[in-house]
Amino acid sequence: MKSISSIEQEVNQIRIAIYEKTKNMTPAQRAERTNKIAEANAKKYGFKIVANAKERTI
Repeated sequence: MKSISSIEQEVNQIRIAIYEKTKNMTPAQRAERTNKIAEANAKKYGFKIVANAKERTI
């Protein structure tokens, strides 16, 4: 029998926690939550969010 590594256990715990927070949300609420998280990370790490790849600048 294969044992689950501690990293895999941690990932599973995170996945379950996210599911518990979002299971009763509508698709629109989940999208809003995801967008807020992405915007916060973009600001924190200094990257730009674009609607599609054609908007990219070189």
